[in-house]
Amino acid sequence: MPNTYLPGVIAIPSSLLITGMTQSMPLVITYSVPSTGVFTYIPGQLVRLTVPRTWGMYQANGLTGMIIALGTNTMTLNIDSTNFDPFVVATSSVETPASLAPAGSKNLQFSNTSMDVPFQSFNNIGN
Repeated sequence: MPNTYLPGVIAIPSSLLITGMTQSMPLVITYSVPSTGVFTYIPGQLVRLTVPRTWGMYQANGLTGMIIALGTNTMTLNIDSTNFDPFVVATSSVETPASLAPAGSKNLQFSNTSMDVPFQSFNNIGN
């Protein structure tokens, strides 16, 4: 019996490395583009920030924000970081780098125009 064809799925990066963050409302994040060239984050999607202390702007650590705009290597989130400490690129490699990753089952998005389904969950209420 031949193998059954399974339709391809969009590859999702598990996280993006953060290279810069602004002290502003809204928060603008600069990130390094994945080497695979695959980028499927979209406006309206939720992301969670991981910012170790040595990277500054530790107040953003663990926050979840919604993407409100995307640029070539920037992402704007609905987070007010005006009073946060400045972001700095850590010189020590002891801690993990600052990063962002998809957050929550609310990431299920479907567009009848583009047919993009970048994140999946059951019934959009969790797995």
